[in-house]
Amino acid sequence: MLRLFILSFTLSLTLFFGSDILLKERLTRAKSGDYIVAESNKMITVLIIRTLTPKSLILEEITAPAKHLKERPTSWPEWVKAKAPGHSSWSMVEIDLNSGEIIECYSFSRASWVQLAPSESLFATLLQLPLKSIQSGERRRIGPPPGSGDADFRQIWQPPLVFEGKTFPKAVFDAFATQWPQDNTDLAGKAVTLYFDSEIRFPLPYWIQVETSHAIGHFRAIDSGRNLHSPYRTMPHRIPQFVGQPKKTPKGLSLSLKSPKYFRTFELFAIDVTGREKQIYPVTHSLVDGDGDLLTIEIDEADLAQVLETNHRYTWLLVPAGHSESYTESTKPFTWGR
Repeated sequence: MLRLFILSFTLSLTLFFGSDILLKERLTRAKSGDYIVAESNKMITVLIIRTLTPKSLILEEITAPAKHLKERPTSWPEWVKAKAPGHSSWSMVEIDLNSGEIIECYSFSRASWVQLAPSESLFATLLQLPLKSIQSGERRRIGPPPGSGDADFRQIWQPPLVFEGKTFPKAVFDAFATQWPQDNTDLAGKAVTLYFDSEIRFPLPYWIQVETSHAIGHFRAIDSGRNLHSPYRTMPHRIPQFVGQPKKTPKGLSLSLKSPKYFRTFELFAIDVTGREKQIYPVTHSLVDGDGDLLTIEIDEADLAQVLETNHRYTWLLVPAGHSESYTESTKPFTWGR
């Protein structure tokens, strides 16, 4: 269920990117703690904006089967504070706002990171979709259509809007439409309609409608609000890991590293463990990208000569810049000799 909902909401989020105006007007006004409660396919999902920077957005998602919440909470923030009784999944997703890629997905329910395949995020396709405003004359209306030649005085249909438990019957929405490309996925060729609150109480869609020749699928908001605080305050990040032992090269020394993509700048230290008291020395190095999460750290002979002593035993300490809590240290010492 976690991956399916990420796909459906990623659709709505990435469609924002099809219009720079929408992105600036809505996402820039979002604040940490803004939330929406949605119902789709007999599941209830609370989606919370955790952090928003010019580079990335972190969404927190809590999902529960509707049958587990027959009596809906009177306060969704209190339900979350109580560890969301009846929930089936709880996760955070970090999204790169420039590329639309999923940077990281962590499941608190599984206490592990979730690896999403490229086909599951569909970002490359979503970023290409045009988003067209639906004018009032083309909007869905309430009631049967008028007879031929008669003026249409029916009211424009608006989705329901509930904010912090209060219903706003006269809320006005902006509607947009797009069509999914023929990409051999379940959404191929489908018409998609999105409804955004004109007053931007919450910056993401309150209603998403996917139409096919057989049925209409809905993603509808049943509540929304601000200042929702989560028991989980930060997005967990994976810790880089050394792979294998250091290798001598014609130019000096190389270290193999496996690191998530959000860590690409490091501080490197050599720890002299020869004596009783450890000595720590900063080491100048360069970084070479490999395939996926694999990196190579290269250290020149001249830089090594300033730090390492012949026949001394060392371990390596690696600290991602700005993330000292995610440091890693090599476990097996090596002996340096020339």
